[in-house]
Amino acid sequence: MPTEEAKNFFLKKRGPIFLGLILFAGGIVLILQSLWNHHEKKPEPLIKIETKDSQFLSLPTFFPVQKYWHYTFGNKGHFWIAQYLDSQNTSCFARIFPPKPIGSEIDDVLGRIWIEAMRSVNAHAPSNALFIGWWDVSQRLKLFTGKEIWIESYDSTVIPKDGLKMLEEMFGAPKETNRLSILAKSYAANALEGLEILKKALPAGRPLYLCITTEDISNLALAFGQSPQSMGYDWRVFPRAGTDIHGLIPTVMKWVNEKESAGYMLQELPSHDILVWRADKKAKETLLGRLLPLTTSIANPLPRVKLLYQSSWGGYLQFYALE
Repeated sequence: MPTEEAKNFFLKKRGPIFLGLILFAGGIVLILQSLWNHHEKKPEPLIKIETKDSQFLSLPTFFPVQKYWHYTFGNKGHFWIAQYLDSQNTSCFARIFPPKPIGSEIDDVLGRIWIEAMRSVNAHAPSNALFIGWWDVSQRLKLFTGKEIWIESYDSTVIPKDGLKMLEEMFGAPKETNRLSILAKSYAANALEGLEILKKALPAGRPLYLCITTEDISNLALAFGQSPQSMGYDWRVFPRAGTDIHGLIPTVMKWVNEKESAGYMLQELPSHDILVWRADKKAKETLLGRLLPLTTSIANPLPRVKLLYQSSWGGYLQFYALE
């Protein structure tokens, strides 16, 4: 898909950003979608910023971290960003997940998942591999592995303009390649069509690896100026009494089956409650839906991609080879 066409596509699709979109892991999407609304003006919440030196955390990064930035957004959430110099001596940024007690319960879970996954990438990915993933995922992958990434930063065509100033202050100016627009368009398309959109934009003759996380549901919704529900994805947290997950199955399946031919996936939260994502019959057939660890995707693997790695925690993180 030509980059100019992709840019025009997303400018046309830009709509109001819905308040109250809850991303269970907490993060950039949650902050953006809860701070800004095009229909009503609200005072910006207090933003607290503190910095820590490179010795504050001991993380197995490929590039040495120069400084850590900690952003707290009132009661909306918080996150940490690492600043470093890459091999071209360019100042780069990446969101990280510190362990407890510095980070939250979710930070601790995600931090361990990412470190384990990055060790696998370092051990098995060839030196000429190119990694494709959402912009913040890609930045983190570069920090921990030093591998080349296709998308270096956010893109103004895929981020609400009211959020651009904040992102520029935290992550630097965007690199206007429109690659993020292309990735979002491919995720939202029918699976085989989406693969074609993506592969036409990618270089030939080198190993290509696609990184998917469950956060891409909310990332994609943001790109289209919609909520996950309007794109066919629903979520619900089911409280778990006791330690037996099997007692929840009838309740979960009753909710899943409210949508005809839906696929679903489960993740256990630090509270031990169960988060369930449900994709309707259209969403489950998109490229993103076929790459997420939905029950329907597991039963019918997508051709022309090969699953190389799947993390714990309900398959939060996947790596695929594009064939």
